[in-house]
Amino acid sequence: MRFIPFLLISFLCFKVEARNNHKNDSVAVCQTVKDFFQWYIRVVKKKQRTEYQPQFIANPQGMTTLNFARYFKNLKNHGFSDSLIAKEKRSYQSCLDHVAKIKFSEFKISKKDLSDFEEMDCDFSNYYRWTGGQEPIDDIQIGSVYIMNSTSAYVQIENVDFDPIEKTKRLWGSKLVRLTRIHNRWRIAYITFRFRK
Repeated sequence: MRFIPFLLISFLCFKVEARNNHKNDSVAVCQTVKDFFQWYIRVVKKKQRTEYQPQFIANPQGMTTLNFARYFKNLKNHGFSDSLIAKEKRSYQSCLDHVAKIKFSEFKISKKDLSDFEEMDCDFSNYYRWTGGQEPIDDIQIGSVYIMNSTSAYVQIENVDFDPIEKTKRLWGSKLVRLTRIHNRWRIAYITFRFRK
């Protein structure tokens, strides 16, 4: 396990391509992206799963379901748009359909192996949803910022892993974050993964 004494999200915009001279917007979109990933990386490293993924619970009838309340509150508090949160909830529908047929008391006892969760499309605890992969990352690096207009922007980022022995960093897992301005605040509307070879 890697030990990183202090997590610092790189806040470097190597290239900013802003149309109509939207310099303040480029700073704001970088800050929104930085704030989200700083929070996400921190709670992942602290293994605070209730903060960054839904939890299995019993519904009022005693059947299994997912509780999204804390997870979605955190996403909203850290820059996600309502439309992206709604899309995220829809991505769990197959899992919800499968677990709705299982009593929660049985679910807690019988569902222990990863293969059980994979068969139900509920293996979301086996990977990191917003950074990708099965290992936590150390940081992100902002590469490019594109301000398309007064309501649309894109930020290109890379995952960063530090090697404490070699004192080097490795970039991987390129992502494009689309942001939209809603009520004068930049919100994350979509994250597209584009992994390097």
